[in-house]
Amino acid sequence: EVHFLVPMAGNLCAWVAPVLLTISCVALVINLLHARKVNKSLSDDIENSQAELQVASVDATAKDEQVATLTANVATLTDGKNQIQEQLNQLTAQITELMAEKDNLAADLEAANGAKKALHEEMDKLHNQLIAAKAAAGMPGEVSEEKPAEGA
Repeated sequence: EVHFLVPMAGNLCAWVAPVLLTISCVALVINLLHARKVNKSLSDDIENSQAELQVASVDATAKDEQVATLTANVATLTDGKNQIQEQLNQLTAQITELMAEKDNLAADLEAANGAKKALHEEMDKLHNQLIAAKAAAGMPGEVSEEKPAEGA
């Protein structure tokens, strides 16, 4: 029985090496195909990432332009607000001056009305004295009993 195994052992060595080499080649080919598939997938991912980066870059540029435009608008509106505030300050100062002038005119009018009233009272007093003096002098017919008009 031993001599039967010896020739078989020689045959075994002769066909084991080619089988192992074939299995190794098949494994290498499978590994190569898998590596190509992974490389293609990675390449596609890189292309997608680059495309997304370009879109993001365009979006960022558009956003930068929008921010610049909004910043310019804010500056313009701020200038406009400042001009309106300056006009408001000037108008407030004018109103304050006009109110002071109005108060002065009202005080002058009140003083003039007081003087007018005092003059009318003085005129009435003088008129009454004139009537009394003429009556005492015996000239009652010549003295008018009417008071002068207050509007005159």
